[in-house]
Amino acid sequence: MWIVYIALFILFIFILDQFLVDKRNIELSKQFNGPVRLPLIGTIYKFLGTSTKEYYSAIKKLTDMYARTNSKVVCGWAGFAMEIFVDDYKLIEAITTNPKCIAKSSQYSFLHAAVGEGLLFSSGKKWFNRRRIITPTFHFKILEQFFEVFVKQNKNLIEKIKSQSNEQPFNIFPVITSSVLNSLIETAMGYEMKAKDSEYLNAVKEVGFLVATRFLTPWLRLNCIFNLTSLKRKQDKCANIMKEFTTNIIQERRKILMEKKDEDLDHLDDEDIGLKKKMCLLDVLLQSTIDNKPLSNEDIQEEVDTFTFAGHDTTTNAICFTLYMIAKHPEVQEKLNKEIQEVLGDEELTFKSLNEFKYLELVVKETLRLYPPAPIISRRFFEEVDIGDFVAPGNANYNLILFTAFRNPEVFKNPDEFIPERFLKDMPAFAFIPFSAGQRNCIGQKFAMTSIKTNIINILRQFTVVPGNKEPEVEINITLKCESLLVGFKTK
Repeated sequence: MWIVYIALFILFIFILDQFLVDKRNIELSKQFNGPVRLPLIGTIYKFLGTSTKEYYSAIKKLTDMYARTNSKVVCGWAGFAMEIFVDDYKLIEAITTNPKCIAKSSQYSFLHAAVGEGLLFSSGKKWFNRRRIITPTFHFKILEQFFEVFVKQNKNLIEKIKSQSNEQPFNIFPVITSSVLNSLIETAMGYEMKAKDSEYLNAVKEVGFLVATRFLTPWLRLNCIFNLTSLKRKQDKCANIMKEFTTNIIQERRKILMEKKDEDLDHLDDEDIGLKKKMCLLDVLLQSTIDNKPLSNEDIQEEVDTFTFAGHDTTTNAICFTLYMIAKHPEVQEKLNKEIQEVLGDEELTFKSLNEFKYLELVVKETLRLYPPAPIISRRFFEEVDIGDFVAPGNANYNLILFTAFRNPEVFKNPDEFIPERFLKDMPAFAFIPFSAGQRNCIGQKFAMTSIKTNIINILRQFTVVPGNKEPEVEINITLKCESLLVGFKTK
């Protein structure tokens, strides 16, 4: 009798699946290669038991197995949701530049409960209005004011390195993360972090871990299951800590600005921006309007938290991995030291002089190629679109796998080798897009590069960096990172 029950249960699963799945997308999936789709669960069985450390190799295995064909696309299914994996630069260009594909994938919704729907995660009119408001914050004259913050925090970082290193390699992630977060908080909110604020910093980092865990655990993607777990309670606790911290600063800053009665920021030109002293993202948001209405505290809070959350991990990773690659390649470090001496001599680093570090630019780019801070970026078509090479299904997530695209041997000769000079040659425009591309490109890329260069230059002026004896084990945790990255610092 139990055989009959099992048979009826299997039949029920198949009928339910046929009722719920998008038949048109099933038909369009025949254009692509990919694992066999199973009823209800799709192809998530390929990732069951996969840790964040193993996710990198699991994705690479899939692309090597299925995407090295004529379609250059892998089709997967997270239950009923179609997941397209792409690492061909021509298709990446077609997707990121298509005006019908500016929405972020549904997976970004995992972050909404913690940081809201800020610029990074919003779409449609909300995204357009917020982008218009925030863009002036990254004007080069305001970036020049931010530069002072980067220098100050870098000096604090160097003191920490001096007190900790004694020339023995140590894990640099904690000290770099702290320095970058302090810089971001001060530039975003005009607030200098204090020792008592460590709870907020820990909450920001914990949210990243929780979202990555949910992303890699298919059943936790369902709200009805996730909401019953202890992870949901942890996420709510972190979200409340972040919201309370940010809201308190917003209210205090709003009082200060009302007292000063600063000018409106809607139509800033170069001279106007030059007159603003210590302008931060929070000031811009507090003085901005949409449809003649000021932004609410909640609107402002989600933008500030998004900026802090999205910016600290990516910038930290870029600085840490760049230091590691410089340490591993003494000949590169020697060239950088020579460039620093030629550009600065005994003079202090200035915002203007950053542009003169051409070789450093190559080194940072090559590091971002091998260790892209955002290893996967995702978009979503809401409707069916013919993009030339194939008909892109609607209501599907498109995962652009940058960490394999950036090692494409057709574009990058000896792709696993660290060769900064390769960026002196022309290459296809979308073969290397560490800050994304199209309308949804990273608005803070100049901000990030300013921070990265400032830190690297001033550290190299003080220290010779040496590598530890352990290769980094990278993992996918929203951003590309590893538990430990060992670098030593020898005082010059």
